[in-house]
Amino acid sequence: MAAAIKEKNDTTPSVEEEEQMAVDESSEIEEHEEEEEKSDTEMDDEPDLVVSPDKVEIIGNHADATAITFCFKDEDHTLGNSLRHIINKNSEVDFCGYSIPHPSEAKMNVRIQTTDRTNAIEALKTGLDNLYDLVACVRQAYEEDLAKKEYIEFEEVA
Repeated sequence: MAAAIKEKNDTTPSVEEEEQMAVDESSEIEEHEEEEEKSDTEMDDEPDLVVSPDKVEIIGNHADATAITFCFKDEDHTLGNSLRHIINKNSEVDFCGYSIPHPSEAKMNVRIQTTDRTNAIEALKTGLDNLYDLVACVRQAYEEDLAKKEYIEFEEVA
């Protein structure tokens, strides 16, 4: 939308000019809303993985970015072993291990040590992205096979 040039004699806009300005403003808003809808659709195609600060925290001194311990809250061996396996496949990772400090605590610690070419946070992000892609692939294959209905249904006997 072109900027209006203000004349020296400050005249108030006529009713027709006000209506035209209102139409221009509403059309600009509609265009902006269409752009937002398009970007929302694009985001559905490939979601960004965002980890909440309530879910993960860095434990201890993290002055060395190549060796960091992360604490995942409300997670267990299901995520721990899968994530450890995926992160260890990264050639720039020297070590990745996880532990559950105590069975009654809903915490999981993941230790990542990398080479100097990357840092532990990037290794974690890459690992989470790769794990997400793997799970999406398995889910798609499962749903395709399930849709074929080539399975036997059993009746429950009480």
